[in-house]
Amino acid sequence: MIQCSAKRPNRERSRLAGVPAPLGKGPCVLGLAARGTARDKAPYKNTIRRFLPVITRRSLLLTASTAALLSACTAGDDIRADGSRPLLTLMEAQPELSDFRRALGRAGLDTMLAGDGPFTVFAPTNTAFAQGPQAMRDGNADALRNLITNSRLSVASIQARQGRIRMAGGVEIRVVGGTPQQPRIQAAREGGVPSGASASITRPNLLARNGMIHVVDAVLVPAA
Repeated sequence: MIQCSAKRPNRERSRLAGVPAPLGKGPCVLGLAARGTARDKAPYKNTIRRFLPVITRRSLLLTASTAALLSACTAGDDIRADGSRPLLTLMEAQPELSDFRRALGRAGLDTMLAGDGPFTVFAPTNTAFAQGPQAMRDGNADALRNLITNSRLSVASIQARQGRIRMAGGVEIRVVGGTPQQPRIQAAREGGVPSGASASITRPNLLARNGMIHVVDAVLVPAA
């Protein structure tokens, strides 16, 4: 039997005043029901059975509402490419660049990219990076430098340079087609013509505090 620590209501006084005696709150309801006769217990049992499913459903609704609210708050904290975040932080917020980001770490280039810069990075997606040279996938710093330049260049800035960019590793990136908003680019050795796989800039101008990221759909490596 569940005991109730609250004082029992003065039923006699309530009866004389013509007012139903209070049942109390919480455990008191169960306590009074437990001490009554079988006939007295029935209404309380029915009441408890009726309320328990309601409480359960309400609890589930509250839980779902809380989860939705937390989800909305998290979405509001998304990292935006508005120039307020460091380049590496912005890159880490792009799941499609995770393999490239790890390769930069293995090469020790994350330390360089954490500096003031500015830098522009042509970052291949995971699908594109998987098709790139083994040296890049293994984190070879010299190979990966061919995807980094020591200046902040938007797509418009690249076009203004006649579509030519000298990369930190010594190769050139050149515009070979596409549209002004999403140019198609290709690598070229110094003094040579563009060769190797070409890539489209699928997500241009991701602005970081210390540089710019252009997401590309192929790894830019000139033919041997």
